[in-house]
Amino acid sequence: MTFDLHRVLFVCTYNSVRSPMAAAILNAIAGERYTAESAGLFPSPVDSGVVAVMREKGIDLSSHQPRSLGACSETAYGTIIFLSPAVRERAYHIPPAEETHILNIPVPGISGADGRDGYRQLCRTLAKAIVACFPDDADLQRSGIFEKAL
Repeated sequence: MTFDLHRVLFVCTYNSVRSPMAAAILNAIAGERYTAESAGLFPSPVDSGVVAVMREKGIDLSSHQPRSLGACSETAYGTIIFLSPAVRERAYHIPPAEETHILNIPVPGISGADGRDGYRQLCRTLAKAIVACFPDDADLQRSGIFEKAL
């Protein structure tokens, strides 16, 4: 099997908050170097708070279509990133991948005057975690890359 080393899959529980946000962040900052996708164990519509916060960053997720991890099973990924240990433990039909990462990124709470500060913090947390998953990518490792893009 041939792995597409530039294809990345982010997986969370519902494919409505963390994984679509993570895929959008990587796609925004990595340009043509990576193609990021997202999936969930129990796909649900994208959270309106995610759409609003990503819109603040110039990224439109309003047309995001949730999909299941099983729907990705025929694709060979370079990297699969599970956004929590519980998601990895419950994941069946995992697509083939050259490498996997298991992060511990919590679902955000509602906070702040507009209720979206938790999503904004999630965006920053995901950006830092993505950098850590690709230590050999000099462009992602450059100081300030996420601050410029996000």
